[in-house]
Amino acid sequence: MSNKNYYKYKSSIDLSIYDHLIIGSGIGGLTVATWLAKAGYKVCVLEQHYVPGGFMHTFKRKKGFKWDVGVHYIGGVGKKDGLRKIFDFLANDKLEWDYMGDIYDMVYISGDIYKFRAGKENFIKKMNSYFPEEKKAINKYLKLINQSNKRTNLFFIQKVFKPILSNTIGWIIRKRFRKFSKKTTYEILKTITNNKRLISVLCAQYGDYGLTPKHSSFTMHALVVAHYMNGGYYPSGGPDKIVKKIIDNINLNKGKVYVNAKVNKIIVENNRVKGIIIGDKFIETKSVFSNIGVNNTFNYLLSEKERKICGFKLNKVKPSAGHFCLYVGLDNSDLKLKLPKYNIWWHKNYDIEENFENSSPFNTSDQFAYISFPSSKDSYWMKKNPDKVTIQMISYGKYEWFKKYEDHPWMKRSEEYKKLKIDFKNKMLKKLYDLFPETKGRVIQTEVSTPLSTKHFTQNQKGEIYGLEHTPNRFSLPFLRTETKIKGLRLVGQDITTVGVSGAMLSGIMAAVVILKYNFWKEFKKI
Repeated sequence: MSNKNYYKYKSSIDLSIYDHLIIGSGIGGLTVATWLAKAGYKVCVLEQHYVPGGFMHTFKRKKGFKWDVGVHYIGGVGKKDGLRKIFDFLANDKLEWDYMGDIYDMVYISGDIYKFRAGKENFIKKMNSYFPEEKKAINKYLKLINQSNKRTNLFFIQKVFKPILSNTIGWIIRKRFRKFSKKTTYEILKTITNNKRLISVLCAQYGDYGLTPKHSSFTMHALVVAHYMNGGYYPSGGPDKIVKKIIDNINLNKGKVYVNAKVNKIIVENNRVKGIIIGDKFIETKSVFSNIGVNNTFNYLLSEKERKICGFKLNKVKPSAGHFCLYVGLDNSDLKLKLPKYNIWWHKNYDIEENFENSSPFNTSDQFAYISFPSSKDSYWMKKNPDKVTIQMISYGKYEWFKKYEDHPWMKRSEEYKKLKIDFKNKMLKKLYDLFPETKGRVIQTEVSTPLSTKHFTQNQKGEIYGLEHTPNRFSLPFLRTETKIKGLRLVGQDITTVGVSGAMLSGIMAAVVILKYNFWKEFKKI
């Protein structure tokens, strides 16, 4: 198996020996797998792709470049932070983190520049310098962020309550939670300021959850802001190191991770899980955790009857955003080119809503761009590849723009589709050269992905990267819980909690609580 710690699935493998089967190897699935394996359960993770990790995986190209596809930075992993301790538990203390520095995000709007500095006091001081007349509003903003997050934490906890608690204490928690979740980010911010420039700056990172302020739940906005308040970090060696070290731990505790293992059906009889089907083979099991999103789980692995039993209904909530992405490789060092560790959020102007609504496949790069410099953030990369630079440049990528090409084979789509990608590449590169002139003439590798690329590798039917959109309606869906009404079927992943590594990880922790109960809390207390 060379240096790989996962296995290619074959039909001759006996999966019936496992206590729990986990569909999907994103961080939610890997988290519950690790916790259960360390508690002595036999666990197996089944991944349909040829590499594990979901949006934490990376991909390589012939000239030695490597890019992450979903993890651009993570908050809350400083040495004393709680999330760091959970990562240490999952990865056996084998992960190292690179701090991005005092500035973690830089916002460009209409030529104006705003720095997002790490630390609450630094954040306040910097924002006050940009908006001296809005000091009261900025302080109120952070108080609202804190209040919302306290209620959100309790909201997630009640998702594992049994019916009697869910209908009593849980009802009270949900009612208090709705004060913030049922309102949009814009609606909340309008209560503290009428300054449109300030609102746009405070919402400039909305790409982290994929919805503009007039559509996103304030709950989601508050979680992201707090997550990065003390700065951003990058896993040394890249996000795939997270995957590798966690799988090492699963293997150490006698679990297994298989790739090329696409589950086609979850078999249910008398409202109880009986097994799964891979290919044309039935595998008996009493416990399945689905980590592939509720859309894929209910629409493709379960029948109409089972969807009704679980109360699955998405008529008011759509899939989240897709994206248009340019991956860039340069033949020089980050230091020589003076490239930053921080991310850049570039907006055409202060009307964020209009920028999004007016975007098309032909002008999207002129409306918005997110630029990340993974090689600059990664100390391991800089040591091993001193003369190679990697950059990602992302913009809006609406699925409907590319729908007519979806039946074309991957990597062999029409010339029209290829032209869209070339046009996007050229416009994005021009933006890169405008911001960092030193990069011109150094680009030796490029690749463009669209929502169709995301669909091909993840099976997300609209090429969405954040699961269900994080609207106020999303947080009112009663079936987005760990346990379903089908005995033995449980859900993990960002749909159960929220977007991002920490959100999906939390869903895995919640799933572990359901199985381990008191024994979970004993272990958690040690952490």
